Amino acid sequence: MTDRRRRWSGREEKPRLLLLPPLLALLVVALFPLGYAIYIALHNINVATPHIEPVFVGLDNFRRVLTTARSVNAFVNTFNYVLFAIAVQLVLGLLIAVLIHRSFSQRGQAWLAVLLILPMAIPKVVAALVWNVIYNPLVGPLNYLLSVVGLRPVAWLQQPGLALYSVAMVDVWQWTPFVVLILLAGLEAQPREVHEAAEIDGATGFQSFLFITLPLLKPFVTVAVLFRSLEAMRTFDYIYVLTGGGPGITTETLDLYGYQIGVAEQGAISIATAAALLLLLVTIILSTIWVRQMKWGAEP
Repeated sequence: MTDRRRRWSGREEKPRLLLLPPLLALLVVALFPLGYAIYIALHNINVATPHIEPVFVGLDNFRRVLTTARSVNAFVNTFNYVLFAIAVQLVLGLLIAVLIHRSFSQRGQAWLAVLLILPMAIPKVVAALVWNVIYNPLVGPLNYLLSVVGLRPVAWLQQPGLALYSVAMVDVWQWTPFVVLILLAGLEAQPREVHEAAEIDGATGFQSFLFITLPLLKPFVTVAVLFRSLEAMRTFDYIYVLTGGGPGITTETLDLYGYQIGVAEQGAISIATAAALLLLLVTIILSTIWVRQMKWGAEP
């Protein structure tokens, strides 16, 4: 009995030993940079004056981020961008996924999935350059189409109230297919028996969609929103290429703000790092709330 127990205990120890390499890799790759970022945020470090010794300032950099008008504006722009882009992507993604699911065979859906991947394969900088031409107020095809129907041209990237949402539409164009693919997989995974039973009980198509399809899609909606929100929070390429944060700072999101403050303008890397850590904290809190609200399709 003793030898058998030793053999079983040895087998139980092996999986724990196998976990050591990935845990060490995680420690080096993720935790060390995060710890160093916290160190930078708690000190006054400027890359323009590397000869000056870092001075511990505690939470002063975080206070400056939360009270400075420019950084607060960057937070507001970031959340407006994310809310608008994700909301449009979710609505369009759901409509397109339902249309594909109901109108095409399995083979047709496979071909459409390949076509949907194409926009996502384009580098963000290239996509931004293409849309920069599309939005051009003088030679852009978008304003040409408006002139054809008798409308005046629009300065898509020059109007303060419109520029941020024009940039967000580039995100919508490129990443709505991602939402479509996830929701389409969710629709394919739903059991047909439930919908057939609802039809036998006299439920209309809209009632079946509202009370059966949507609740069963909750886990897939949760995944789509989480992935897209995390990506949209870190948007830099589109804004840097299309507007550079302008006009003024009306399209300056937190990523661009960190680059400008920490690298391009002032070298205040500590303030930029504090802003990034605050965004990380807010993202974790909002993601946790979202997952708990959705409950992964479970009944409350």
